[in-house]
Amino acid sequence: MFRRLVVVFDAGSESEAVLHAVRRLSASPEAVYLYGLVPERSELEAPPPASLTVLDRLRHALHAWSPTLQVSGALETHLDTRSLIEAATKHGAELVVLGPHLDTAPRARVSAMLTLSLREHVPVLNIGKAPATAPRAPSRMAVAIAPDGRGLGSVATFLSRCALPSELIALTTGSAPEQTSHLQALSRALGITQTLHVESLTENPADSRVEAFDVAALRSGADLLVIPADALANMEALVLGMLGARALQEARVPTLLLPRTQTASVLFEDHYAVSDSVAVPGLAPRFSVERVGFMSSISVPEAGPLSVFEGGATLGTTRHEGGTAALTASWFDHVRGLHPLAFSFSGASAPRNLSPCYVLGPEKPLLLVDSQLDEDTLEAVRALAMDRHHLVFVRLRDTDSLDEQREHLRELLPDTPWPLLLDASAWLDDARADDVPQQVDGQRLLRVATRLAAAGVAISAVVTRDAHKPVHPYLRTLSPAECLALPRATSLAPLSIPDAPNTWSRELALAGCSPLLEGHHIDFELDNGLARESVLEAIDSARSTIHWQCYIVEDDAVTARITDALKRAASRGVHVRFLADALYSGHDSFGALNPALVTLSETPHVEVRAIAPLVGVPSLSELKQRNHRKLTVIDSERAFVSGRNLGAPYYTGFDEVGLRRTSHYRDIPWLDCGARLEGPLVSVLEGAFLSEWTRAGGEPYAFPPTQSVGTMAARVVLHEGLRDTHTLDTQLALIRHARSRLVLVNTFPLLLELQNALIAAVRRGVRVEVLFGSVRPHYGSARTYFPGGALREVADRYVRSRLDAVIEAGGIAYEWALPAMPEWEPELEQLFPHVHAKLMVCDTSAVAIGSANLDVTAAYWESEALLIVEDAPFAERLLTALNGLFATSRRIDREDRSWRDEVEQRAWVGRNWPSLVG
Repeated sequence: MFRRLVVVFDAGSESEAVLHAVRRLSASPEAVYLYGLVPERSELEAPPPASLTVLDRLRHALHAWSPTLQVSGALETHLDTRSLIEAATKHGAELVVLGPHLDTAPRARVSAMLTLSLREHVPVLNIGKAPATAPRAPSRMAVAIAPDGRGLGSVATFLSRCALPSELIALTTGSAPEQTSHLQALSRALGITQTLHVESLTENPADSRVEAFDVAALRSGADLLVIPADALANMEALVLGMLGARALQEARVPTLLLPRTQTASVLFEDHYAVSDSVAVPGLAPRFSVERVGFMSSISVPEAGPLSVFEGGATLGTTRHEGGTAALTASWFDHVRGLHPLAFSFSGASAPRNLSPCYVLGPEKPLLLVDSQLDEDTLEAVRALAMDRHHLVFVRLRDTDSLDEQREHLRELLPDTPWPLLLDASAWLDDARADDVPQQVDGQRLLRVATRLAAAGVAISAVVTRDAHKPVHPYLRTLSPAECLALPRATSLAPLSIPDAPNTWSRELALAGCSPLLEGHHIDFELDNGLARESVLEAIDSARSTIHWQCYIVEDDAVTARITDALKRAASRGVHVRFLADALYSGHDSFGALNPALVTLSETPHVEVRAIAPLVGVPSLSELKQRNHRKLTVIDSERAFVSGRNLGAPYYTGFDEVGLRRTSHYRDIPWLDCGARLEGPLVSVLEGAFLSEWTRAGGEPYAFPPTQSVGTMAARVVLHEGLRDTHTLDTQLALIRHARSRLVLVNTFPLLLELQNALIAAVRRGVRVEVLFGSVRPHYGSARTYFPGGALREVADRYVRSRLDAVIEAGGIAYEWALPAMPEWEPELEQLFPHVHAKLMVCDTSAVAIGSANLDVTAAYWESEALLIVEDAPFAERLLTALNGLFATSRRIDREDRSWRDEVEQRAWVGRNWPSLVG
């Protein structure tokens, strides 16, 4: 297998052992360079005759072995690592052989070995006091393997290129039956045909690890000990090597040190690690891939080819990108139970640079568990799992490498040599949660379970380490306290998931949407002035109740006009209940009161309540978990689901203001959207208002069910803070199911997971169009800003930074613009206002309208409401209206110099936004 060799020998020793060892690993080499050590020589010009005789004798022996063999050599006074590397490089050495050295310092020997194998990637054969034996291929080979199987990959590569031994013995710490079966299964995945026998590495405390390996190899009758550098961290290799320098000098079994398969230096470890995965029919298994460096620093490897091996044969080649690899589902149709795989990052047709992992074809329900559970909770989960469930761990953060988390789990589960470890980011494709805080890890764990359940995987329970667990209508979630309180013999049967006619309906049900209900009349409202008049008409026609919930209440003329209408309704005996977020409406938090709400609350038949008032020093959760819904329900018969708050920017038409160059930015109306509906879903929205009303201290009330009034079908999805992620999962479902066209209207920084989903849609041929606005409004071709709002310009760059990747992938983006109106100063030319609407159109099959933006705050923190309309004529009417907006807007050309010149600035803002806003 090795054709070009460098042989280091001591001129004062017997050389037969060296030649025999060479012939055992290389039956027909092309060239040998003899690096002779002559310690007694003082001058190179006058070497002792005895030394020359030894060199000539070795040349003669090698030529007798192979007459065509190229033999060269030189004599040196001592073993110098640098000169040895130069000789190995110059002669293209594929193997360096270190023979017995009588006078060489042990540490010089081990330094040369580690440098060659770890930095130069050259295999090194060490011959200590090994007896001279016949030149035959090794029959019993011992290999040093890490407990998790690291090192088997390079052993498989070595075995594929040499005469195969009849027996293979793995030396590792611990030899429980579970560990033996794990290593045997992994060896089969790597194409090792021999049955792998596993023997425990018993160590004498007085011995070095190297000596323990030598003792174990000798005890097992091995005639070659193979130590893969991949089985050791570099720092560990260095320490063990230096402490075991004398043992290597005196080793009784020849030791072959296989080089690390990835780029590394002596002091800086650098290797790949891969998560495990789950495979079911129709579901592409997803894996996380990472590079681990010095002090376990973790980075995402550059995108590249990835070959997948099973049983030593390739299943296929794919590509990993952004730290994630999604494999073809059909490759794993045959998989049942736990199945070993190996990944090669070289893209080669033969296994190289192998990283082991497992894929699970579930035969039992899954217990999906946070990998950072404390020891007591984990013990309770194990008792629940027993043999009735697959225990599957999920890494939620890459602050600890996959290797470290597996090692941590092995310490807590000593009888489990390879805990199955999924990676949340691989399944969610959320860019390793770079923009998602740790406070939402429980939701991310639940969302991994939801993705699996949508593919038909049975989930018994999701166990989070968070005391405030998320909830789900069809998946059981358990907190640590609940796990500890359950009797050990408790049987956790999966909760039933409702039958669905197709994957779309099943995914929406798991996303928390209400069932699809027909019998509605629904229309949309893009025009602010018409929206205002529509809601005023509804208030003026109310007979019994008006229920209004919003996020922000401005104290301005438009708010006064609407609150006056509410007062008139109350004077007719209509019961008005008004809910406002305490923080963002400035009402009943930190002692502040909103004058508009104070005046409204003084009216008979009107009740005003603040949602989640704040006092003292609030926590981050209290500040972030706000209620962002905008709902209005009239007489339990009509409802408005909107993105509009209560104030002038939301309910003022652009033709209703006389804009000037000196107009303050707050005087510029915004583009917004809402939907008004009649039909059965009004009762669902009424129930949502009632729940928030009673939570805010209001008295419960009864309301009648709403009757069908039309033919349109729709759903409602409600998201409640850190308890769930229903609106995010619904938005992702719309993106994933788009086949031809996907239109988004929003001006909030895309959650990275949504950004990746849009890029994936573009790559599968979907026309993705995004209409965004200017957080800081401007006008004219020179981009002149209206006075005020300087920080909003930075926010604009943040929003655009998240669009750059979508545009680069081929998505289409429009910056919304309006041509000058007669009511405006002519010099404005063209207006670029803010876009506050939250709209998504999937083909012509579904439209989402409501309060949920596309950013991390809406996805995880704030309570939201979305109406999902599944009606083709409705979608077509809305698309026609949006096409009119596109027609007047500025389409972003990714090659446009003015756009590209700010790419780096936008990227910098995107990375540093949290620090910019404090």
